[in-house]
Amino acid sequence: MKPIDDNETPDDFTDELDDITEDVEEEDFDIDIEIKRKRRSRMKRKRTSGKEYGTLASFIVWMGFTVVWLFFFAGGYAFIQNLAVIGIALLVIGAFNSIAWIPSHEGMKTKASALSGIGWIVFLILWIVFYAGGFGFYENIGVALASLLFVGLVNAMLWIPSAGEDGNARISAFGAITWCIFIVLWLPFANNVASTIYYFTFNQNIAIILGSFLVMTMMVIAPWFGKMQISVNEAISVGTKPKGTVALFWAWLIVLVLWLWFMADSFSGNQNVAAALFSFAILCLIIMAMWLPWARKRGEGPESWFSIGLSFGWVLLLTIWFWFFADQFDGYQNFAVFLISLLVAAGIAAGAQWRKYREFEALDWED
Repeated sequence: MKPIDDNETPDDFTDELDDITEDVEEEDFDIDIEIKRKRRSRMKRKRTSGKEYGTLASFIVWMGFTVVWLFFFAGGYAFIQNLAVIGIALLVIGAFNSIAWIPSHEGMKTKASALSGIGWIVFLILWIVFYAGGFGFYENIGVALASLLFVGLVNAMLWIPSAGEDGNARISAFGAITWCIFIVLWLPFANNVASTIYYFTFNQNIAIILGSFLVMTMMVIAPWFGKMQISVNEAISVGTKPKGTVALFWAWLIVLVLWLWFMADSFSGNQNVAAALFSFAILCLIIMAMWLPWARKRGEGPESWFSIGLSFGWVLLLTIWFWFFADQFDGYQNFAVFLISLLVAAGIAAGAQWRKYREFEALDWED
């Protein structure tokens, strides 16, 4: 038998003691976690209670304002105006609470977007109640759409980054949305401008719209103009052809704007349509002549010269019709002539393709 040493602790007792120590340490750790959680919960409740008290106080202020307005001021206004004032005050309170309740980690952009939406509703209420009566239906629709587009523009500028290629996207978005705002305001208010500032003819109005479209496309495309490239074959580069195509399109728009502004009033509407068609045909010829050598270098080209020639012949036929004969008929008759000529041209092109397909099938493939 092995003698027992009083100074020596048995192994089983040591293991049991270690287990008890570990359990106590784990319980202490759990208690610390629970204490910290309760502290955070109390701190969170304190912060949240401040927001809740602020929200409650804001609605009490709104109710007080409503009572004061109804008692002292409402008698001098119509029912709809008083309703608008009370509704706007409620929206202001809503804006205050939106700022208070949107989490700070969402950032100022989220709060600004929420405020822009509430501000748009306030503007609509003010416009409808106090100013809409002095304008027509389409003018009021234009103002509503323009204000909504303006809110979209503000949010686009907020959320689209301003650096790098995203900065180019911001410029493009600004140009496109600004043009839409101009169009929805110009179309209903053009007559007002013509009667108060300068009289614009119908053709000059079309020129203004086309000119604004030209400016918009320049703003949208200009940031990307230097990067316009088509990577098809490194050995056969397109060079500056994409840029040249866009430049030719801009030049065609400029020619149309100048024609409509200075010369269109000397001709009939049908003759102006003919001039536009003829100029478009010339534009397509120039662009095609610019791209054809590159296509031939790649061993490609138009699949059907007959169809292309037929298309140009159809455009020239319409040009002759609208310039020399269309004024003798009304709009419906001219539109009927357009449809008939389109159907005839499409039928001829389809017949030529079908004949080509049948000849291809008739070949002796067994040999």
